[in-house]
Amino acid sequence: MKIGFAGNLEKEGIAEFRVRLMEQASALGEESVALNSVTALQAEQPAPDLLVVIGGDGTLLRFASVAAQRDIPLLGVNLGRIGFLSEIALEEFSGAIEKIQRGEYRVEERMTLLCSINGAPFASCLNDILISKQSFSGTIHIDMFCDGQAVGSVFSDGIIASTPTGSTAYNLSAGGPVVTQSLDSIIVTAVCSHTLHIRPIVSAPDAVWTFRVNGEGFVAGDGIKLRSVNPDDCISLTRSDRRVRFIRFREQNVFELIRHKLT
Repeated sequence: MKIGFAGNLEKEGIAEFRVRLMEQASALGEESVALNSVTALQAEQPAPDLLVVIGGDGTLLRFASVAAQRDIPLLGVNLGRIGFLSEIALEEFSGAIEKIQRGEYRVEERMTLLCSINGAPFASCLNDILISKQSFSGTIHIDMFCDGQAVGSVFSDGIIASTPTGSTAYNLSAGGPVVTQSLDSIIVTAVCSHTLHIRPIVSAPDAVWTFRVNGEGFVAGDGIKLRSVNPDDCISLTRSDRRVRFIRFREQNVFELIRHKLT
């Protein structure tokens, strides 16, 4: 098995932790390759059979889209504060590889959102897509449509469209609902809304959501700013055909994760 090892090398200690895990994998008879960036993962031939991501959820999100594109399962080694997406701690790594070698694991699939701008596919995101105002002050005016039907206009700091995976992230902080991972859906929540009659909405995963901003704003995917938008732009999103695959050794209880990690 060829195992790729990735992490945020700008953070202290990650490079050293990666060397340690690669040595452990090699001692267990597996091929190890260091991948220093998303671009390196995209270019690696042949593709790794498994991608080990060392760090927190932000690092996992950074590599998730390319991993989904290349159908590479992810194993998250948590070194961050939250670690909703990671499966194991650093000291559990050798045992995890041995379990994989014995076939004692399952693969969990998570949906992603495809964001298009003016009809051109722009990004696939595991957690969420944010449409936000450019400036700190004031609000942004956004017109919302679902499957061509007008939902309404919102004055707010922005709009979050999230997957069930992202429902426990920014969406939750903005007052949106928690959606369990077994239910594919799109959750749309306004951030600090001044339009109180529009509440968070949960739609079918294949619904096509369309947004137009009446002013200047920007679009971000999984916490990374993608591009600026203006009133001439049409932002749309729906379920992507790409799915992110995670290696799991135990059932995840999202409610227990919320209690333990967000208190």
